[in-house]
Amino acid sequence: MNVFLSYFSITEWLVLLAVAVFFTAEVVYWGRLYAQGRVCKTPPLTPLPEEEGELPGVSVILSARNEYDWLRQNLPLLLEQDYPKFEVVVVNDCSEDESELLLAAFREKYPQLVFRTIEKDEVFSHSRKMALGIGIKAARYDLFLFTDAGCRPSSDRWIRSMQRYFTDTKELVIGYTRLANAARWIRVDYFMQALHYMGKAMRGRAYMGESSNLAYRRETFFGNRGFDVRVSDHLREDIVFVRKVATRTNVAVAVGEDATTVDRLRYTSKRWWRRRVEELQSFRLCDNGPYYPAIAESLCRLSFFVSAGCTGVIFAGHSVILPVLAGLVCIRFMGIMLLCRRRQRLLGEKGLLAMCGVWDVVGVFFHFYFLLSAVFRRNRVRRR
Repeated sequence: MNVFLSYFSITEWLVLLAVAVFFTAEVVYWGRLYAQGRVCKTPPLTPLPEEEGELPGVSVILSARNEYDWLRQNLPLLLEQDYPKFEVVVVNDCSEDESELLLAAFREKYPQLVFRTIEKDEVFSHSRKMALGIGIKAARYDLFLFTDAGCRPSSDRWIRSMQRYFTDTKELVIGYTRLANAARWIRVDYFMQALHYMGKAMRGRAYMGESSNLAYRRETFFGNRGFDVRVSDHLREDIVFVRKVATRTNVAVAVGEDATTVDRLRYTSKRWWRRRVEELQSFRLCDNGPYYPAIAESLCRLSFFVSAGCTGVIFAGHSVILPVLAGLVCIRFMGIMLLCRRRQRLLGEKGLLAMCGVWDVVGVFFHFYFLLSAVFRRNRVRRR
């Protein structure tokens, strides 16, 4: 035993141990969170004919401010959904364009359209949560499905695909939104982030959702006293609400391309940075203290990269250690690529596989940059 231990120095043993520990931690983490088999059981998309009339009504709710073009393009796709009983509630939030005239014209054609208008006040301003609150109060049905004016449903079965996840125990459904007008590195960051919060939700630890594709019951909203009063313009009401109401058993994750929406707004690097920082700032409002997701995984991933790099330098030219190290790195990389490929197919993403490999390395540094920005950035008020 002593001869075996003396084969390497203490420093070399510590580096090898670090590689083994962090590699194992990565495998366990990715396997349990992302590749685990506990994917939410997908109910049948098409009910039996006798069950069609028993489907609950759904109120699709969105707010819009000066988004005439997006409403003109996306509202017909929402209003022509293949679902027996639904309505679309649009809150015209202080728009200065022709949005109200457009909504009135759509109302003549589509009786299931409901809209409310908030007049602009030169003295008092309000956050987005107020507009959504007005939409919620105007809704007739007990299932709320949220989206944004700049988003379109991926198919005419979007409402049906989201609604089917509600059961006696599931009262909040988290869906996925694809970015259609963003650089590939922004899209892959958004995709990898979704893998994390959807994977956490599948394991009963939901911590966020996107208002562009999120659903919950009326009683869930009012039973938890609605949106947090501390949410202001620079924070995300959807994240704070999900974090507040989610339990280990009441959340479902909608999988499948039909259950996704497509965000058609243009994402610049500035908007991407601002969005990610606001997400992290929103986690400060957690009842049990500030919460910053994925820190443990990011630290583990960074530690693996650092320990692997140190091992490669220390054991350069070693006939056994170096090939084993290369094998571990390749196994990890190929496992992540296979996982991302499967998830992209499931969620309808395309063309991101190569960038996933790059982002696996550089994304961890951006994560800590966002975290530092969220911690030290001043809370500047703005309208999303």
